[in-house]
Amino acid sequence: MKISKLFFASMFVLSFGAMAQDDECTRYKAIAGNAYQAKNYEKVTMAYNRAQLECGTLEMKFYNPYIYSVKMAMRNASSNEDKAAYLDTLIGVYEKAQQTHGLQKAWQSYLGYSYLTQGKPGFMQKADEAYRIGIHHDGVKVNEGMLKQYYSNLYNLWVQETDEAKKEEYKIRIIEEFFKLSEYVNQAGMSSETVDFLSIYLDKAVTDCNSVLPSINSFMNNLPQEIESKKATVNNFMELLEKKKCTSSPEYAMLVDTIIAIDPSVGAVIAKAKLLIAQNKTSEAIKTFESAIEMTTDVDEKSDIELTIAETYFRNRNYRAAHSAGTKVSGKNSKAGYEIAAKSVNAMMNDCGASTFDRKANNYYAVELAEKSGNSVLINSYKKQCPTPSDAFNETKEEGDPVTLECWGKTYKIVFY
Repeated sequence: MKISKLFFASMFVLSFGAMAQDDECTRYKAIAGNAYQAKNYEKVTMAYNRAQLECGTLEMKFYNPYIYSVKMAMRNASSNEDKAAYLDTLIGVYEKAQQTHGLQKAWQSYLGYSYLTQGKPGFMQKADEAYRIGIHHDGVKVNEGMLKQYYSNLYNLWVQETDEAKKEEYKIRIIEEFFKLSEYVNQAGMSSETVDFLSIYLDKAVTDCNSVLPSINSFMNNLPQEIESKKATVNNFMELLEKKKCTSSPEYAMLVDTIIAIDPSVGAVIAKAKLLIAQNKTSEAIKTFESAIEMTTDVDEKSDIELTIAETYFRNRNYRAAHSAGTKVSGKNSKAGYEIAAKSVNAMMNDCGASTFDRKANNYYAVELAEKSGNSVLINSYKKQCPTPSDAFNETKEEGDPVTLECWGKTYKIVFY
């Protein structure tokens, strides 16, 4: 007889010898318990199925071994038909137990997974409801595969939704869940591939400013009340707008004003500086960044701000200031600072020197800075732009002779690379 056919309660016929028949509910629970001790999970499942039928429901203590046994029996099943039948039983057990004993958060992730595996119409929505509870209950202990499945299912619900209001709700969730799930991934030390997976789906839903800016007002109306949560949520949305290059928008300015109102901290000052950059108020932005440096005691945060100042100068083609700021970048971003300084020296070379030889000689300094940055591509590029033997001959100079760089006040010996 097929195992799948045994799951219909009316078809159960179990032969257990001359056992007493006066209390079927108790008897089948006892049979299930004995079978569980023997690790006969198929028999456990059959007995608990009958016990639940006879008893109407089961006490909570019976459901965990019941659920475990169904999972094990499903794993050991030899046919797809039997596996599908066990899955139907598993979902039914979850639902029946919660009807009696209330929502069990610890079950929700696996229930969501089961709904999607079962694949009946409407189960994507049921899976989302279960996963939404379970994933955040599990937190950093969340199963990596289930986390990915939850997010991709949320995206698919957004894709297929036709009601505009509901579709907007899904989009907000896609954005908010990205940051929450990324935090779990990072805290749990999951693979970088999982972060990339989440990013791919976020970028599909939020392609540009037009796809995210209309969501801001709805987002702002549903901010958490707890201060730290509110700050984190606003900062996350600001980060997304920065990534999508939406910082010149009124919506970004509104987020900046919000974060400053919540907490006029270093982060708020940095946000204000970024807004000023977006408004092309570079000098004001630099001053604001400099005030943030004075406020912070975090060496990594200081390094990030210093690098941003150098990058801002470079983007605005203020190469001398970019060079100076780049060489002053401290800590973890010092190499990136030297890279900006090297690029700035190279960018200015045609404005520094009366002859071709003098102008090319600026790259000796660019090479030195590039070497401090560790960027081998830049090093090789700038070496190729240094004076050639022909350039030196035209100036009656030889290898080893000194050359002073007019713009930088530095002296180098001529080298032919």
